Order: sequence, then C-alpha cells, then structure tokens
Amino acid sequence: MRVEDYLEHPTLHSALSNVTADQHHAQPSVMSVSNTTLTVYPLPGGPNDWDISVPYDTIAAVVALRSAHLTEQSGGMAGVLVVVTRSSLEASSFSLGGHGILVSAAYNAIYSKAAAALNLSHKVFSSGGADLALTEAYLTATGPSTRVLRLTWTNYSAGLRTLDARGEVLLFA
Repeated sequence: MRVEDYLEHPTLHSALSNVTADQHHAQPSVMSVSNTTLTVYPLPGGPNDWDISVPYDTIAAVVALRSAHLTEQSGGMAGVLVVVTRSSLEASSFSLGGHGILVSAAYNAIYSKAAAALNLSHKVFSSGGADLALTEAYLTATGPSTRVLRLTWTNYSAGLRTLDARGEVLLFA
C-alpha cells in the first residue's frame, strides 16, 4: 500500500507516534462477487471469461473464491486466492482442494503465470463435477474510462459445465 499524502504523512512508521499503519495507508475497497450462471464450453470451444467491473484507477486486486466442492481432508470448501495486476503474465495464486479421486492428488498448490503455469487453480469450480479451472486473471481497460477484472475459466470435460464460484475481491488503487 502507499501513503495517502506524502506531504502530510511521514513514510516511516518509526517517525509516527500513536499512529498505526492502518491509520495512514490507503485501504483497499472490498466487493463481493458470485457467478453460478456462466456456461463454459469444453475445449476447443472455450475458455470463457467472467468480467467484473472495477474502478478505472485499480492497479492490483486480490481475489478470494470458493467453490461448492468440499476438500477431502478437512471438509472445508475448495477454492483459490489470486493476486492480480494489469499484466496477464504476473498473476499468481494459492489453490486449495485438489481432486479426491486420485491417490496422489495435489491438495494445495501454488501457481504462477511468471513460472509458466497453465492454470491458476485446481479444477474444482464447476457445479456438476471437477472440471473447471481458473486459467487467467488480470485487470484490463475496456474503454477510455472503464476497466474490468477478467477471470478466464477453462473446461477440461467433454460437455458443457456451469461455473460455481463466489467470494470477495480486494481492490487497490
């Protein structure tokens, strides 16, 4: 985060008295998101995009999404935590809840586009099976004063699948 006003606020926390970091840094805005209707076509017809409108001055976002699937070990919800910038080559994520049918399934995984990862999540986001994975996440301008958070989903099954993802997005300007 950056200091709100460089002229009025010192940049070092040690120079402040009785002031915490949260009292002089710009706070991210939080928005709830949900999509349970996006139909994702199987390859080679997909992938499909979910565009979320964000303020134009957004420079980064942290996206926390969960699916309807339970993780095998703890009974919690499977999901993903993604750090997003304006570059499609910089997204990185932490995904929880791999396939439960494979003996050597990856339960937790860290993905990074900078390290050439194909996906950003496990294939846990479809309502009818473990077939949809988040494959791209970035902020893109769609006009001279409009910007969206673009989440791209890939369907690895042979039939149509419906996205089932809900969570929160932290926006940094």
